[in-house]
Parts: sequence; structure tokens; C-alpha cells
Amino acid sequence: MVFFHIQSGHPVRAVLIALLLCCLFSGLLVSPVPGAVYTGDGTDLKEENISSYIQHDLSQITSGIPSGELIFFTNIHCEACHNADEFLRTISRDHPGITIAPYDLFNSTENQTMFKNYKNAHNIKFLSTPTIVIGNLTLEGNSDIEKNLGELLTLQKQHTSSSGFFSLPTLSGQQDGTSDSDIPLLMIIGAGLLYGINPCAFAVLVFLLVYLMAQLSKKAILTAGLVYTAAVFIFYYLSGVGLFTVIQTTGATMIFSIVAGCVALVAGILMIKDAIFPKDKPTLGIPASQSGLINRVIKTGTLPAAFVLGILVGMFELPCTGGIYLSIISMISFKSNISQALGYLFIYNIAFVMPLILILVLVTFGLPPERVNEWRIEQRRALRGIIGAVLIAFALFILFEVFR
Repeated sequence: MVFFHIQSGHPVRAVLIALLLCCLFSGLLVSPVPGAVYTGDGTDLKEENISSYIQHDLSQITSGIPSGELIFFTNIHCEACHNADEFLRTISRDHPGITIAPYDLFNSTENQTMFKNYKNAHNIKFLSTPTIVIGNLTLEGNSDIEKNLGELLTLQKQHTSSSGFFSLPTLSGQQDGTSDSDIPLLMIIGAGLLYGINPCAFAVLVFLLVYLMAQLSKKAILTAGLVYTAAVFIFYYLSGVGLFTVIQTTGATMIFSIVAGCVALVAGILMIKDAIFPKDKPTLGIPASQSGLINRVIKTGTLPAAFVLGILVGMFELPCTGGIYLSIISMISFKSNISQALGYLFIYNIAFVMPLILILVLVTFGLPPERVNEWRIEQRRALRGIIGAVLIAFALFILFEVFR
């Protein structure tokens, strides 16, 4: 028995899947951002002009942070940052008396906010770790830190001005008395619930229940459905935690957010296109090449098979669900540390599987799964339109946050 058929060979879907996979693994492939030296107003100094520029404008090293004090933005899981830390230990012996204030961005929302506020205050759009602040200068990357820091410390000591002043509130997590570190919980829950009724996981659960109704008791059906739902939850939750950790470890938040915003925008447009010009085979769906495998697993009808089915659906339905999930992870990466991210991802994925649990309970207590499938088919145009609009809104919000 064939439970469903999905259009194969769609080039747009193939491109979107490729984008999603690239986004999922981009953090592992991101190479360190090339180093740079920025002035107090965000001007990127060319390597050959640094010395002459500083000689003509000593205020870059004699104002801002007091002489002999350094700010060190780092990441505990960044190899380049560990190298920079070793270099700072070495240079401290050559320049005794300097004070280094490290700020680890990996697991501190406050430090992440400080870093973001520092970039905004100095008109620097893209800045990676390791970063050293000396006076009014910003040194990014090991190469420029090692080339320039020793000379700058020497010049700073020779031309110290007592007027230098550095105020931590300019780096603090609050501006104008407000904090931007919180993500609205209702938005997380709403996004999870909305995407919980996506056509992919929704349809597969219905087909699983239809098959099991003819062979098992209600208790066995409920158990198998819960195992399937738990597998979907586990796959998405662990995937989200893993991807968030990669982003934080590599410092690739900006790159990931741009990719996530673009993927969400494309997916939203395709969803709205399918809502306006409906067809039996949606642009985004589980690949047709995998439908046979899913059908075979469904027919197995065992608890291990139900768990495997949940994992397979999580993997194969990326075209359906990837856009919104990447958007959520992007926002969490901007505004949360690891402990907060675990909570946000847990809440999102609980909301994501709630519609599946509701369907399972209703079917167990007598609602025919065929009726659920009829409702899914009747409402799919409206659902695609709503999901598409939400995706576009998320995409625009993320891209605005990146480029503002």
C-alpha cells in the first residue's frame, strides 16, 4: 500500500535542501575571519598605513581605554582565542604592568551584549574573536594582534595622556535603560505550534495511525504514536543544541544569520506561491526518493520502527521545517547564552510536537485518522499561506538585525 506520493526532481527544492545542509554544516567549515585594525570611528586601517596613521593621530592610543589596559573579547572554544591568550601571556612579560580584562562570549549574554554594543558604538559591522581593544583601536585576529600590539603598547607608554577614560557602561548589556537580550516567549511558542501542523510530520503521523488502527489496540497505537513523537522531538532538539553550539564555538553567528534569513525568505515565498497557485505536489516536501523508505518503516508497525520513523521524518522534512527552525536558532544565537538556549529550544520543540500529541490523543479516543487527513487537505492552502507569511516576517526581522 502506498500512503503518499511526493513530486521528485524539483530543482527549486533541491537548491533549498542544499542551502539548508550548507547552513547546518557551515559552522564546521568557517575559516577564521581575516584580521583587521579599526580606528575609533570604525575605519579599517590598511596594514602598510598603521604605523604612519598612529604617529599622526596619537589620540587613537592615548584616549579611550587608559594606558596599559586592554579589553580582550574571546571565546573559550575558539582555537585562535587560545593562541591569542598565549600571546598575551608572553607580551605581558615584555610589558609588565599591563592589565587585561577578558570577556568570554561563549556562555554569557551580558558579554555578548557588551560586544554588540561595542561594535555599534564604533561603527564596526563585522567583528570576530579574538579581538583586543587598546586605547581607541580595535585589533581583530591573531595576525594583526601579534604584528601590532607590542608596538602600540610601546607607543602608548611613551605618549600617555592623563585624559584617557574608558567607561564600562558603553559596553554594558543595557542602553537607554533597556535590554535587548530577551526573546519573547510567546513568539517561540507560537512559531513552534504553527510549524507543528506542517504538512510533513503531520501527514506521516496520520498515515502511521491509519496503518496501526487495523492491526493494534488503542493502547498500542497510543504508545507507538508517542514513540514517534518523542523521536521527532529528540531529533530536532539535539540538532538545535548542536547547531547552536557550533555557531557559538566558531563565532559564525553573523554568517549563519544571513544564511538563515535568506533560507527563510525563499521558503516563505515558495509557501505563499503554493498557497496562491495550489497543486497536489507542493514545492517543499519530503523528497519523493525517500517516500518508499518511509512507507516500508510504517508497515513494520513496531515500536523501534516508530522511533526510526520519527528520526527519518526529522531528517527528510527539512524543506518543510528548516526555514523557521533556522530562524529561531539565529535569534537565539544573537541574544542567548548556552543555558538560555537550551531552555528556548526545549520550549520551541515542545510546542512543535504538541499538535502531534493532540492528534494522537483524539485518534486514540475515537476520532478517525481519515477525518484528520481530510481536514489537513482542506486547510493546507491556508496553512501554507500563514506559514509563508510568518517565514517572510522572521526572515526580514533577522536580516534587519544583521544589517542595521
